[in-house]
Amino acid sequence: MDLTALFQFSYGVYVVGVTDGSRRNGCMANSLMQVTTEPPGLVAGLNKDSLTAQLLHKGGRFSVSVLGETVDPALIGTFGFRSGKDCDKFAEVNWEERGGLPILPQCCAYALCNVRQTMDLGTHWLFYGEVTDCGHLNAGTPMTYAYYHRVVKGAPLPKR
Repeated sequence: MDLTALFQFSYGVYVVGVTDGSRRNGCMANSLMQVTTEPPGLVAGLNKDSLTAQLLHKGGRFSVSVLGETVDPALIGTFGFRSGKDCDKFAEVNWEERGGLPILPQCCAYALCNVRQTMDLGTHWLFYGEVTDCGHLNAGTPMTYAYYHRVVKGAPLPKR
């Protein structure tokens, strides 16, 4: 089986942000999609072992920052290849708070969601969130997972 065939599925690259009131965290996600329009709703799939998923499971709210094609690769390195169990990822990037949740203003758009339903998928949780706020941030083309693999992944990430 050639799992790289899944890179051909068209979906975006996002940072999902969470807080439990005392701690914030975030992680890269590509398994996120809009599933309802009225009310607007998003579904995010996160690995249960991630701190982000654990905080989201407890806190019940999440933010989504839509990465653009011109995003600094260091941001992808911070949220995609480091664990929030070992560092404060938001201490290393420009971020702001909206509705009590962290977002990345250098991204294309954001959404804030309240979890309405969670599904246990074994290794992952699937969170259905009703959108409570969303908006545009910076103009630009949203990054797709295919673009990430074709263009960004081959470039070396800056050392921290």
